[in-house]
Amino acid sequence: MRGMILEEIPRESREVLLWAFDYGVDKEGFIINLEGKRVPSQENPTQGIHIDEVLLVPGSLEVLDGTPTAVSKYLREQVEPAD
Repeated sequence: MRGMILEEIPRESREVLLWAFDYGVDKEGFIINLEGKRVPSQENPTQGIHIDEVLLVPGSLEVLDGTPTAVSKYLREQVEPAD
């Protein structure tokens, strides 16, 4: 991957994308997997990722924290440096 475009999408669209990839949202707004368990935060695994703070990465749809630290880590690991 040589670059990435980040777009903000409405909450309803995020929920539809999550459902399309076998995730859901619980009553409190946390993302859950098929077993109904909250998807853990990469920054604090004892907490779940909230729909209002999620970063959805296209492809196989990775669900990440939308915090600057998590985004920066993902970019360092996934995006190839420009030549």
